[in-house]
Amino acid sequence: MQETISSTLRNRMLTAAEELHKNDEAFKKASNKDFFIWLAIFVALALAVRMFVFEPVLVDGDSMYPTLLHGERMFVEKITYLIESPKRGDIIICRYPGYVENCVKRVIGRPGDTVSVVGGVVYINGQPLDESAYWQDEIWWDMDPVKVPEKCVFVIGDNRNHSTDSREKIIGPIPYSQVRGKVHSIMWPIGEIRNVYKGASPMVGVPYAPKLNFTWDK
Repeated sequence: MQETISSTLRNRMLTAAEELHKNDEAFKKASNKDFFIWLAIFVALALAVRMFVFEPVLVDGDSMYPTLLHGERMFVEKITYLIESPKRGDIIICRYPGYVENCVKRVIGRPGDTVSVVGGVVYINGQPLDESAYWQDEIWWDMDPVKVPEKCVFVIGDNRNHSTDSREKIIGPIPYSQVRGKVHSIMWPIGEIRNVYKGASPMVGVPYAPKLNFTWDK
């Protein structure tokens, strides 16, 4: 009986305190201040994660067809290249000289490599590059040998004939400092979630149909 009375009394006291605080401007201001402080902390943490850890990135264009498709969202993480340098075959997000937007390409050349295109075939240090996993056509134009400088990578879009990349003299090899992150997977749409290095794109084996109004893709 005493416990019931104590519980009832406690509830009444809490109710009374709540009613009192409803009209307490100082309490309201303190509560609002706490809320905005926690909101600011949450936003700061979210931005920090997006800037330094990972972020979803929209595929804009067809330069990585069929590996990545226009409109898909990629999962990009930014920790790997703080520990190690990009490897041949990696798909990266990078920034071109003079560009304000990021581009997505595949690394085919590392520091010290000599890259060339002869007769529609990419050569690395004089050896043809095995592209069977992601390229199913012939490149339309050749490229004189280019030696990749230290702390740089040579990048090309998987859709070789419809990509602006390191083959262009105004772009060339990309410095490590301009590499923003490594693409790991497609995270949207849900039905196409896949690892970009192991999972097969739904368009593998489907010839690319160029747009009528063609523009170089990022």
